[in-house]
Amino acid sequence: MDVAMIRIPPRGRRLLAAALVLPALALSPASPDVPSDDCGPLLEKPGGGTWACSFVDEFDEARLDPDKWITQDTARTGFRTGLTCYRGASNVEVRSGTLLLEARHEGAMLNCDNPYGVFRTPYTGGLVGTRGHFSQAYGRFEVRAKWPSSRAPGLHGAFWMFPLSPTYGRWPASGEIDIAEWWSNQPSLVLPSLHFHGRNPRTDTGWDCRVADVSTFHVYAVEWLPTEMRFLIDGETCFVRSWTPAPPLVAPQPFDHPFSMILNLGVGTARGINAVTAATALPSTLTVDYAKAWR
Repeated sequence: MDVAMIRIPPRGRRLLAAALVLPALALSPASPDVPSDDCGPLLEKPGGGTWACSFVDEFDEARLDPDKWITQDTARTGFRTGLTCYRGASNVEVRSGTLLLEARHEGAMLNCDNPYGVFRTPYTGGLVGTRGHFSQAYGRFEVRAKWPSSRAPGLHGAFWMFPLSPTYGRWPASGEIDIAEWWSNQPSLVLPSLHFHGRNPRTDTGWDCRVADVSTFHVYAVEWLPTEMRFLIDGETCFVRSWTPAPPLVAPQPFDHPFSMILNLGVGTARGINAVTAATALPSTLTVDYAKAWR
């Protein structure tokens, strides 16, 4: 049949034209006019308005950006977690658009020098923070990350925040914000928690914040407001908490001054339910796709 010889009535021509246009519209890209900034599409604040991007690192460079991050060195600062010795950039890598923090057994005991004395351990870990480059009071803070798949005890890591200055005294008087703290002996728990004088471990920890598979990427965030903290996993709120510090402090103290962001993975202690043992999965890696903050 010669389709050129078919006579199509006017109404039929209109229907045919519509049929030809609609598939083309369906294949057209989404509108590029979605409001956004350096952090991506604008996010609404709990009280109205939108957050404004104040920090972003998508780890697209060949190395850790020294203008955004420092690496933790126990020998310099004395800071350690459990039996972990942090040795600067030794356990930190940026590769294929991700930040990799590795906990490992070094195969032999090593002397972990620090200002408070030497301790011996075979375990090392990776820790990075924004101290000296970025800190902020209030806002939204977020990472997209995945934890190791191991269910054997002994691994411990976190996305957390620590005050820039001991405004109200030594820890925990000046506060600490744990946005997502993880232990391999309870792998589905990724706990948010507030630390301060007057803290109640039962009510100041988000025991309902769970993830079925922590070894796949999830988004962990906190919206830090003057009156409360809102903790989210994949955009869903899992814990909301206001706080009442011990006298003489009054809320919003001690959470009213700048904090910096920290990411780390190491090992647990020698004893307890998450003690590091021969069964602990080493080496293991915390993988971070991005870190962002808004004000």
